Formats: sequence, structure tokens, C-alpha cells
Amino acid sequence: MHSQLPRHLWSLVKPRIVALLCVTGVFAVYAAGGASLGTVASFLAAGALVAAASAAYNCWYDRELDRHMDRTADRPLPSGDLDHRVAFAFATVLLAAGTAVGLATLPVETVAYMLAGAASYVLVYTVGLKRRHWLGVVLGGSAGSFPVLAGWTAVRPLAPEALVLAAVVFVWTPAHAWALAVVYREDFTAADVPTLPVVASAKRVRRAVWYSAVGTLVVAATAVPFAPAPYATVLAVGGALFLAGFRQFHREGTDTAAVRAFFTSNTFLALLFVAWGVGGATGGVGPAGRVAAAVLTAGTFGWLWTRRPALDGVTSAPAVEADWVAARLGRAAEYVRDNAHPPSPSNSD
Repeated sequence: MHSQLPRHLWSLVKPRIVALLCVTGVFAVYAAGGASLGTVASFLAAGALVAAASAAYNCWYDRELDRHMDRTADRPLPSGDLDHRVAFAFATVLLAAGTAVGLATLPVETVAYMLAGAASYVLVYTVGLKRRHWLGVVLGGSAGSFPVLAGWTAVRPLAPEALVLAAVVFVWTPAHAWALAVVYREDFTAADVPTLPVVASAKRVRRAVWYSAVGTLVVAATAVPFAPAPYATVLAVGGALFLAGFRQFHREGTDTAAVRAFFTSNTFLALLFVAWGVGGATGGVGPAGRVAAAVLTAGTFGWLWTRRPALDGVTSAPAVEADWVAARLGRAAEYVRDNAHPPSPSNSD
């Protein structure tokens, strides 16, 4: 028991979710103009601790529910390998430590947004809505928006640009979560969790996921006028591939297509925030940088789809039809080309 304790506690914090939240938060710091390494390190420590605490509270609260789901039944809490009182104490220590680090080194507003994200995930989603309504994922998606606001306010006062990128995460969350829920819908059914793939027809699920994916790009596009150049480039190229990753699921609704959509959504969001942060920290990049951003974006998606990751033994579907992808990439390439060399100002009055 004691020799396994570190591994059991580590599983409670859901490291991959915490990592994605840290990516959006830290690159929001850089998008706002950047900060000293000490401030960035403090933000990372505080944000990761608070996010980890939220995940641990989620595992603690859901321990009985998790016993009914194949993918979670062997976790330390539902399996009985970890005492629930230890898990609750661990989550509380993480939350206290993250709050203390944040208050000692960061603006109070930044810490407030971190804690608001924790409250949204634990209280609004986990306790309030997850067991009661399919909208839980939609409203609980606000939890992922708060690290963006926290990162920006660590550097400067809140601005419309940060609000738009926080909204991007909010609109992105349903497509991401419901694609995952499609693969695990039997687990959610067994646990009586009314996520959309459990309570709605397959056609409605496909339509809702597609609307969320398209809505993500629409909201992201509203930031282009004030976001740095790399952001627009990644949005053009990555946005085309993001839709390509969801297209087969929209048409067929298969589990393999859902797996590809899920991993595509993670990749797109991470790349978009990296581009936003790099552009903000550097003041923008020249034509060569925009071309490099386009190539790296396309290459990352190509690598992901070739690798064909899996969820619950279901392998991601192969890449979508080459002609459809090529057409979207062609349009994105035209956008990058047209914006890589902006026209010179006219000398006429």
C-alpha cells in the first residue's frame, strides 16, 4: 500500500488534463507580453497545483460512480487501493499550496481566476451537473477558460483578446468531450451519467459535435484582427485540418472517427495557443516565420494522423479523403501566401 501511494496520488491529478491547462495558461502569459522566468515558474506552479487539486477532488467525489465504469473501476479510489480520506486530504493540500504560491507571487486577480476554474470544475460540473444533465460538459467547459484569463492577468489587465481566447476554449470543450464520450458511452450508460452520446440519437450527437467544432473556428476567427500573425497562420492551416479531423465523424459517427476527432481537437487547441503566445512574446514574426508556422502545423497533424492513437483499444480512423484535405490546405496556403507579403502603403494622397 505505502509503496504504491505516490503512484496512486499521481493518478488522481490527471496529468494530461493539467498539462493542457498549463499550456493555455502559460501561453496566455506570453500572449500578454511575457513575464520574467520567476513569474512564469510561479504561475506554472500555482496553476498546476490548483488544477491538480480540482482533478483530485473530482476523483474523490466520483469514486462510487467510477466503480460502474470499466475504464475507471481499477483506479485507486473505486478499487479500494487508496483511502478516500487520504485522497481528500491530498486534494486539499494541493489547493492550499497552489493558492499560497499564487498569493505570494502573482496578482490577486490571477489567483481568483485559478480558483474560479477549480470551482467551476468541482462544484458546477462534478457536483452540480455531471449526474443531472447533458449540458454539464457545456457549462462545465468554463473551467478550461479560466487559465487563459489567469495567464493574461498575470501580466496586464484583462483585454478583449484574452476574453475571446477564453471563449474559444469554452466552445471547443463540447466537441472534445463528446467525441471522447462516444467511445466510452457504454461506461457512461452503466454509471447513469447523462452525457449527450447517452441521451441523444447518434445523428444529434454528430450534429452537435460538428457545430461545436465549427463554432470553435468562428470564435477563434474573431481574435484575428488583434492577435499576432502566427495565430492567424495556425488558425488558417490548423483550422482546415481541425475540421478535416472531425469531418468523418460528422458523416459517419463511428468510434474510430471519434477517436481521431478527440486527438485532433487536443492538437489544434495546443497549437493555436502556442502560436498566440509566441506571437505575443516576440511582437510577431516575418514571412519566413509564418511559413514555418504553417509547415509545423501541417506536419504535426500529419504525424498525429499517421501515428493513429487509440482510446480504450479503439484506433483512430485513417486520414480523411486526400482531395478534401488538399482543397482546404490549398485555401489555407493562399491565405498564408497573401498575408506573408502585405502590400506596401500607397504613396498617393
